[in-house]
Amino acid sequence: MADYYETLGISKGASDAEIKHAYRKLAQEYHPDKHGGDDTKFKDINQAYQVLSDLNKRQQYDQFGKTFDQAGAGGFGGADPFSDFARGFGGFSRGGASSFDFGDVFSDIFGFSGGRESRRVRGIDLEMTLHLTFLEAVFGIEKEISIQRKDSCVICSGSGAEKGTKLKTCSKCHGQGQIRITQRTILGNISTTSTCDSCSGRGKVPEKPCETCDGQGIKSQIKTIKVIVPPGIDDGQKIRLRGQGEVGYKGSDYGDLYVIIVVDPHKNLKRDGQDILSEVPVSFYQAALGTRVDVETVDGPVELKVPSGTQSGRVFRLRGKGVPYLQSKKRGDHLVVVHVVTPTKLTKKEKELFKKLADEKGELVDIEVGLWDKIKDQFE
Repeated sequence: MADYYETLGISKGASDAEIKHAYRKLAQEYHPDKHGGDDTKFKDINQAYQVLSDLNKRQQYDQFGKTFDQAGAGGFGGADPFSDFARGFGGFSRGGASSFDFGDVFSDIFGFSGGRESRRVRGIDLEMTLHLTFLEAVFGIEKEISIQRKDSCVICSGSGAEKGTKLKTCSKCHGQGQIRITQRTILGNISTTSTCDSCSGRGKVPEKPCETCDGQGIKSQIKTIKVIVPPGIDDGQKIRLRGQGEVGYKGSDYGDLYVIIVVDPHKNLKRDGQDILSEVPVSFYQAALGTRVDVETVDGPVELKVPSGTQSGRVFRLRGKGVPYLQSKKRGDHLVVVHVVTPTKLTKKEKELFKKLADEKGELVDIEVGLWDKIKDQFE
């Protein structure tokens, strides 16, 4: 008899949360409805979970260890420590005909309650990237995208039956979509249900499989989808398009498509949340005396008044010229940083004028005189 702790891959001191986590992970991995599932392994996992997830049953198992099955057979000199454990399962009898259906145990994991229709698996979600310019992200845009996805076959409309033919009742499950298996164990007769492998849980099969999709009802196709990008969307954000992912198996619901936004950088503008940042260069003279300059904004050029005595790094705010808030008419601001450009090459006359200004202010300056200027001064 396999050790239940080993079956779930946990230690004997595992907490309830660790037991549940291990069970969920293994049950999803080995569920017989999934590709690569293992029906036998799945049953072992559920049997282990039923014991270890219940405090009383777990104590019984920890007490008797690998002789747990002997306890159920009355091998302890008349005492029956297994009786409480059996009653916990609703009246299992040793060798009796009672049965237990594990179908409801998995409903919180796989989202079904045992019915054929509820077993239909939703289609796969897809992701793709959509590149936008800086201005497209600011003001929003409507675009068309093309994506290759599994879609319902256009010939059979997803039924899997060749055009002009019908679906018939599955002979293996007799239209139930499930196959019930009863297994005799130490706990009594345990019944489990699994999806019919002949009809994949639909209860019906094609009289003649569709030649276009080989009876699958699904065909890989290129789909053109319209995407409405809202104003103010930012780089890295996602747009969810419900029902635009891949179709599920034979008539089940579509998954969703997630469009990941990638915003291309702007040459002169940067974004900081809902605000836009930019720099404007002004000359030393303009900063000192004041000027008016044109500022590039997302709404077009705007005239900015730079007052006299403006220092390099000063920030001016253009209110309402920033990025719109999502689902709102409100907009951020445009912040303009003034960058004062100090002249690097001055004529002799400019140097003299600046020297006079420095003298007027009583400031000491050191004017570098080139060799050619020294030679010219000797002949003047």
